[in-house]
Amino acid sequence: MSEESIPKEAAYQIINDEIMLDSNPRLNLASFVTTWMEPECDKLIMSAINKNDVDMDDTSTSLNWSMLEVVAIRDHTISIRSI
Repeated sequence: MSEESIPKEAAYQIINDEIMLDSNPRLNLASFVTTWMEPECDKLIMSAINKNDVDMDDTSTSLNWSMLEVVAIRDHTISIRSI
């Protein structure tokens, strides 16, 4: 991390400006989908954005082991099944 930093408002504006240029559907003439929705929909999306909908009672632990093994293989570490 840099020794010097910029104000949080400036960082927000820089990132927001970059995102605005990045695949904004309203500026995409090839998009045939609607880009507007009611404010209530936006509120619902924002209230649910940080929720994890995985039901751990129904999800097998073997899936968790499989995911860990994928990461272990990717990072060239030992096989976790040998532990």
